[in-house]
Amino acid sequence: MNQQNLTSESLNNFGVKIAETMTTPSRAGKKPRPVWVVSGNTFGLEDFFYGIGGKKYRGAWSFFRDPSDEILGELNTNGRKGFVEQMQSIIDRKMARAEKFEGYSENAAARSESAFNKVQSISSMIPPGQPILVGHHSERRHRRDLKRMDSGMRKGVEESKKSEYYTDRARSLGYDVDKMTSSRKYINNRLKEARKELASLKRWAEISLGKDNQEDLARRIAQAQEKTDFWKSRLSEIEAKRQEEGQPVASPETIKVGDLVYYIGSWMPVIRVNKKSVTVSHWMGIPHFKYIIEYARIEKFKSPEKQ
Repeated sequence: MNQQNLTSESLNNFGVKIAETMTTPSRAGKKPRPVWVVSGNTFGLEDFFYGIGGKKYRGAWSFFRDPSDEILGELNTNGRKGFVEQMQSIIDRKMARAEKFEGYSENAAARSESAFNKVQSISSMIPPGQPILVGHHSERRHRRDLKRMDSGMRKGVEESKKSEYYTDRARSLGYDVDKMTSSRKYINNRLKEARKELASLKRWAEISLGKDNQEDLARRIAQAQEKTDFWKSRLSEIEAKRQEEGQPVASPETIKVGDLVYYIGSWMPVIRVNKKSVTVSHWMGIPHFKYIIEYARIEKFKSPEKQ
């Protein structure tokens, strides 16, 4: 067995698969080029993949050179990052990008202001309503100034739009970070996904055959458990903090039948309280329409007497 096959077999033992293929250029005349696609169990390797030039596309990682030896070396030497580290890395990347976009926005705003100031300076030298004096010695300069003003206005507007665009990008990234760290709804959704993944893997492990497959499943189950524990702990931390700050947290203990729940822009009466959710009436403003809302999705609720 040659070295390449040995490396591939070792990576398979980690649940990592690498396949060489070719790109399919969308632009006419562009030649296909070799690309190595990494799939399988890439848990905890995201930062490393980014560091060696990987790009993520449709759930798989692609490289324009064979990364097999580097990935195997990383797994043997440093192993995989834990889920807590992974989440912190994601937050750090988003914050770094937000900071970069804020810088882009400030620079574009400065260029826009400079362009408008130049237009203002030029226009201040032309008397209001002054027409172009055809044949006069000032004609060429007047026409040149008008072109400069038009160009300056266009540039000022363009840079202003760039500034708004980068501000929106930075704000969006900040919103993502807020969701990941403090949104009960977002975190509860991630917890449900992790629990679903964990249950699916455990069911598959019960019917799966083969030692190698069992080893990979055991590794994936441990990773799914790590995700589940992380999101469960994060949700508990947020709820505990809110309670310490005197903010009510929706739960079977704090909501009773007859209370009003605010959801998607409307207050709706609670007609049933369950362990994981409440049932409300007047869904979409129709009295007999009912809807089930999980506690983690409820941010505001009150008793009728507090209206």
